[in-house]
Amino acid sequence: MINLKFDNSKKDKKKINVKVVATSIVAITLIGIVGISIGRFSGVNKLKTGPILDTVTSVQKTFNTGFVFLKDNLEELINYKKNAKTIDSLKKEKEELQKEVAELNNKLDEVESLESLKKSTSFIEEEYKAKSISAKVVGKNDGNWYKTFVIGAGSSDGVKKDSLAVNGSGLVGIVYEVSEHYSKAISLLDTKSSVSFKLLKDANAKGVITQSTNIESQEDYKKNGYLQGYMFDASYDVLPGDVVVTSGLGLYPEGIPVGEVDKVIDDKNKSLKYVVVKPYVDFKNIDNVTVVEPRNIG
Repeated sequence: MINLKFDNSKKDKKKINVKVVATSIVAITLIGIVGISIGRFSGVNKLKTGPILDTVTSVQKTFNTGFVFLKDNLEELINYKKNAKTIDSLKKEKEELQKEVAELNNKLDEVESLESLKKSTSFIEEEYKAKSISAKVVGKNDGNWYKTFVIGAGSSDGVKKDSLAVNGSGLVGIVYEVSEHYSKAISLLDTKSSVSFKLLKDANAKGVITQSTNIESQEDYKKNGYLQGYMFDASYDVLPGDVVVTSGLGLYPEGIPVGEVDKVIDDKNKSLKYVVVKPYVDFKNIDNVTVVEPRNIG
């Protein structure tokens, strides 16, 4: 027989009571779990009712809920990490594809520019082809349209004042200032520019392209990047759709494409026939030009 000695202090009694209660709960829980296990294996559940079964069931449910919670959150965490890796991989692939597309577009632009410049040589008289050079446009005026622009070639490259600038679509403009490595040019859209033209269908029907005319709605035409001018003779038969090329008068050689007549305006008070011309050159997008030595007309 074991004799237990207890102190009379309240603190010690409380500690013992807590230990007894805790031990009892653990014992009851273990008994319940063992009973459930025996019942499952024997096919008979002898703990169908009673406070012990209720306690064990409550504890078991708590454990199950905890395990399910941990399992679900662990799966979500694993899936999140997998998805995050997939997203990062897709982002990298997208960036690489975007770079490849940009490189292909640049190469395509270069090819198109080279083809355009190659085509531009067909507008140049044979005697001037040998002295013509190709150059990039490296600067322009403010705004959408190329009225004035800077060419990346100068006197050291053979560029001279009054040299012509053309591309694969036709006449672009003329050089007005030259430094050692750069040149400044004005396009046909500039008010200081003018060029004599003729109709392709009738070499005798001539006129002048100049943006300084005072025809009606000229601001609307300028906003659209159209050229304006007038015929030398109001009796010339000119119609919308007629092709306009350089006439060969002045600095510009004959036969360089300019554009097509979009509208004809008769001014009977001044006995003038104005023309609005839609240019072949896209004056919103000029990347490269062929610079042609000016003709010697002196």
